[in-house]
Amino acid sequence: MLVHQNADEWFAITAEPLSIGDAYDWAVRSDCGAVVVFSGTVRDHAVEGNDIRTGVQFLDYEAYEEEVIPRFKAIAAEARQRWSTLGRVAL
Repeated sequence: MLVHQNADEWFAITAEPLSIGDAYDWAVRSDCGAVVVFSGTVRDHAVEGNDIRTGVQFLDYEAYEEEVIPRFKAIAAEARQRWSTLGRVAL
């Protein structure tokens, strides 16, 4: 597991299932009025053009670990630039 955390940022990449509840609980702040969570799931099929593949069970991805935290920091910085009142960011 690769983790970076401070008062306003929680960035992690792991092979284990992610806990949405833990991320939500961490993101709650008394001075912020909302927490927005996006969670995706794996569909049981894939569509590529006119081709439909069934039996999809999981997504497989890889990351260049040395770049994960810097990229997450850049995403958070851009979000904070767009929305100056943004509270905590978890990726």
